[in-house]
Amino acid sequence: MNELDDSHSRYALSDPIKMLQPSLLLIEDDPQMGGILMELLEDDYRAHWVTTGKAAIHEFGMNPYDAVIVDRRLPDMDGLDFVRSARREGITVPMLMLTALSSTEEIVSGLDAGANDYLSKPFRFEELNARIRSLLRGYQAQQQSHAIGDWTFKEHRGLIESPSGISIQLSPAEASLLKALCINPDRVFTRKELLMAAFSRDAGEGTIDTYVSYIRQKTVKGLIMTVRGKGYCLGNPMESDPI
Repeated sequence: MNELDDSHSRYALSDPIKMLQPSLLLIEDDPQMGGILMELLEDDYRAHWVTTGKAAIHEFGMNPYDAVIVDRRLPDMDGLDFVRSARREGITVPMLMLTALSSTEEIVSGLDAGANDYLSKPFRFEELNARIRSLLRGYQAQQQSHAIGDWTFKEHRGLIESPSGISIQLSPAEASLLKALCINPDRVFTRKELLMAAFSRDAGEGTIDTYVSYIRQKTVKGLIMTVRGKGYCLGNPMESDPI
């Protein structure tokens, strides 16, 4: 297996239920430990597993993640070096260091390198999961605003702000649809995926077209792009676009 392809994932990218779960990158070279963790994590997260620092760096360049679990002793680098490198690149995703190195000096080194938390092996999965939830709460609170071109969607308030600072109140259904599109801003979502992510399963796919139209009427047409024959994705509306 090529090192850049040395990864393991148990979820389908097209699964609309999984789309709403936090995405988590596990960097662990021990096949037994990695397999156990994936089995435990897959119910609550979109977990992806790589076994080397190089593969993890590649993953960061390809996909966004909400949290990272990184082993200290990787075959190609020290986990601390991976964390330091990520922080130098401006990556703010919360990272939890998971390692058998449990001395006070090692813990301090991990936290000073930029890790948000440090858990020593052996550990109980309940504690690991609680720490992940804690990291995600703090990170998601900071990420509740989404930039869509020059516009800003404030998810927690159901508001979208124009480039000139005008606040536009969205209905709960409109905000839910926009939130689903913001899960992966570069992805084209089918109407069925958006329906399952943002509305009742009993609603028809035409509901998506209706609410896309509502959002465009309140903002600009370019906020949401139609991809012919496929569905919708976020657009890139600029300040020059009329409100």
